[in-house]
Amino acid sequence: MKLLSLLNEDNNYQAQLRNDLNAYLVRLKANDIGTVGTEMMVDELNDMGYSVTPESLVDMLANSKYISKVTLDTIDLKGAPSVQGQDADKEKEKVSKLAIKTAQKRIK
Repeated sequence: MKLLSLLNEDNNYQAQLRNDLNAYLVRLKANDIGTVGTEMMVDELNDMGYSVTPESLVDMLANSKYISKVTLDTIDLKGAPSVQGQDADKEKEKVSKLAIKTAQKRIK
């Protein structure tokens, strides 16, 4: 009985983690952010109370319908425009601003 209860808790934890992760990815895409740092995503999820490592995040996102490419360094969203030249600089600036905004929220 206790084993079944523990298994159900683990399933609920995994489902909630996936839901929160997908919601976060959708928000990024809605804000026209096509690439995000894996470490930044891990920090966000850990701040939400989950226990996630970059390696586990890469494993979770390997078959995600929202992801075109995931590595230990970056997460590229599917359908995001590929950026080159000045657009790449704008994209990096946008991600940088989001990271700064997130860091400032954590400090408050």
